[in-house]
Amino acid sequence: MELDFLSDTEDTSTPDEASALRDFVQAYNTTSALAAEETARRLMSLNEDRVPCDGVFDKGQRIAWLLWDVGIYMPQHQVAVLVVIDAVMALPRLDATPEQETRFAGKLERWRKMEDFWDIWNDTYESIGNGFPGHVRANAFMAHYLLMHPPDLCYTLELNRAIGQMMFALERHPWDYATAEQKATGITSPISLRSFMVHEAHITMLNTNLHGLVPFLVIAGDIMYRYTDREMLARRFAETHQENHQHNSREYWQWLHTSHPSQTRLWKGDVWLTRDRWAFWKERLAWISEQSELLQRTRDEANMLVQLMKEIESREA
Repeated sequence: MELDFLSDTEDTSTPDEASALRDFVQAYNTTSALAAEETARRLMSLNEDRVPCDGVFDKGQRIAWLLWDVGIYMPQHQVAVLVVIDAVMALPRLDATPEQETRFAGKLERWRKMEDFWDIWNDTYESIGNGFPGHVRANAFMAHYLLMHPPDLCYTLELNRAIGQMMFALERHPWDYATAEQKATGITSPISLRSFMVHEAHITMLNTNLHGLVPFLVIAGDIMYRYTDREMLARRFAETHQENHQHNSREYWQWLHTSHPSQTRLWKGDVWLTRDRWAFWKERLAWISEQSELLQRTRDEANMLVQLMKEIESREA
């Protein structure tokens, strides 16, 4: 794997930083695996003999973009990247000289907590919409984090995004099929042109949205299914004396449920995330797998996800 291209510009990483990450991810999960803590110390070294830690792009920003870029452009290394991030955050402190302690007094803890990375995690993900390059890989990044850090009780950002993808792709009305007359005579009026364009746009959206949710179910489907057990969650909120927590309120789920216009919603059940809702998603995927107007990739993925959801159910039974 080549990471040297990330050092071509000052705003990404130095050769030493890229080398520290490259050595770790190449050896990760092999017999030659390197210690994550040692890699974290190498990566976050404050040695300024070659490159200063401040400037237009400081140490935290350089490392943040290095980690994000490797995770997005080399998704096979996403787990290793997340392990390094955990190791950095577990360091008690960064090895700074007394002079650096003073000069970077307002930054050292921010760098150790990887706050620049989490800013990118939130802001850049939001800017990568469905269908844009990197969207599926960003979803896989989120799913790997969700698997490594499953919520204890409350719904985390990553779990909400996973659930939101399911709602967005599977709970809206399907496209309107072109009428037999339109198919026979073609587009003959502005109205039929508009209908045809909407029809094609809806097909494209479903092809794209279905493809985008695949990583969440494939990587973290078991976690998602666990949180469809409404009775279990209500009991755990009660046991921890958090009955009034926002995520245990009908208002919260009503807000999430109505995040799309009411006329586009197919799910007519309760606003809560439930096993019935999971079953509805599975039914929708089965329906999608049979629609000849969709891409073959979409139909194959839908069928694969139906089988996967059944396997998840049997594991959790």
